[in-house]
Amino acid sequence: MSRVVLFVCPHGAAKSRLAAAFFAGVAPPGWRATTAGLDPGPALSPTAARLLAGTEAEAFLDPAPPRAIASVASPDRVVGIDCAPDGATDRWELRHREFDAAMRDELRARAEALATELGDG
Repeated sequence: MSRVVLFVCPHGAAKSRLAAAFFAGVAPPGWRATTAGLDPGPALSPTAARLLAGTEAEAFLDPAPPRAIASVASPDRVVGIDCAPDGATDRWELRHREFDAAMRDELRARAEALATELGDG
């Protein structure tokens, strides 16, 4: 059975999707990623898809509509990205506020660092 990292952002449509895709690409054995939103948006952000296009993480982007946190049963880690969901074990306040390549690269670095931490644990 795999362990789950739940990435949460305000709408579950962009930042959490990028983080989960990058994490999934380097996840340690036995770990997987999923996403949710505090106030789920109607659809995946087209900007998220554009920012992942051509990266190694593009294949891991979940195209499903955003979901509520309550729909994810018993995650092992909860990462709040620019938000503070109940039960968060990690909170990432991003330095880069514009939804652009700099934010994408920050999310990639943080997701890879989390995968390394979990792989060492």
